[in-house]
Amino acid sequence: MLKNKKIKIMLVGGGTAGHINPLLAIYAATMKLEKVKNGEISPCFIYVGNPGAFTDKFNESNIPTKKIVSSKLRRYAFWDNLFELPKFIFSFLQSLWYVFLEKPDIVFSKGGPSSLAPVIAARFFIITVIIHESDAEPSITTKLTAPFAKKIFLAFEDARERLSLKHQKKCVIIGNPLRLSFLEDLPSQHTAKINLGLNPKKFLIVIIGGSQGSQRINNLIIESLPQILALDIQVLHQTGAKLFKEVSEAVSSNFGSLKKIESSGYRATEFFNENIKDVLVAADIIISRAGSSIFEFAALGKPSILIPLPESAQNHQLKNALSYEHAGACIMLTEDKISTPLFIETLKQLITNPSLLQKMSESAKKFAKPEASRQIAAELLELP
Repeated sequence: MLKNKKIKIMLVGGGTAGHINPLLAIYAATMKLEKVKNGEISPCFIYVGNPGAFTDKFNESNIPTKKIVSSKLRRYAFWDNLFELPKFIFSFLQSLWYVFLEKPDIVFSKGGPSSLAPVIAARFFIITVIIHESDAEPSITTKLTAPFAKKIFLAFEDARERLSLKHQKKCVIIGNPLRLSFLEDLPSQHTAKINLGLNPKKFLIVIIGGSQGSQRINNLIIESLPQILALDIQVLHQTGAKLFKEVSEAVSSNFGSLKKIESSGYRATEFFNENIKDVLVAADIIISRAGSSIFEFAALGKPSILIPLPESAQNHQLKNALSYEHAGACIMLTEDKISTPLFIETLKQLITNPSLLQKMSESAKKFAKPEASRQIAAELLELP
């Protein structure tokens, strides 16, 4: 191979954490590959899409960003799609210009509302396209871009069966790209609990409702709190920034004050940010929605109770949770059937059964594919 081979990679994807974090993870993994460190290959990255609140993340990684209009296609909403059409046409023209201007060797798409136009623009210029799908149910964007892709990376085996036969041949089950830093220098569970100011000898459940929080999960926790604390355990509850005040007021109304209930082992916070590694390592059980974050739980071998978001596109969270439960790594509770008694009974079943928790932990680790970032990065450098 020639020395100092230059490769330009265009990253595209929607502006949510589920789309942006894997793109950044692949960038970081690429820069740590031996061929890059020894100067054999010099990759250059650019992002085209709608970075939303993640612009600073790209800036920190010195990845230039080119913003385009975001247009969202809906499977069964003709009139909504009709109104989105002008935005899509404009985003396509923007994408054509950026692809022509930047002349990437390869376009890597993570999906999402702002990824369709750049992928089609790339194929217009006969540029190699690679896509990744994080969910067990492929999104409409993945299905529309599959014909243009040379290779399709999938996080779930189930997703392959939900693509057409001619596209299944392109599929590689690889997992979900995780930040390498997330898996490095992990503290022990004992140390992580101390870092968070918790009792290292006491059982800990962590509630995560997604970056925005979940009002329905918050309500379930508030209603169940007396029974939860009666189990003599600790609780870390991520409420979401917009819902923190509402949760604080509800807890204060029911228990006198947030500070008073904290002394019993309950702590609410708006968002787990810089301390997310300690939080997940410290957890004995995680209660969460069923988005792509389950791969972080799996990589750490954490048993979980998943409550899928019913309104998720194509009900993909339900399918994610079913696949993960089938692997033996979680217990799934659906919103239409969940209740405080069922929730508490499920918690008791896990807390009082260490062998079950151990089995779920081992199943989670088997499900995880922590090398996904490195594997995708290596393939991107070989494909052009």
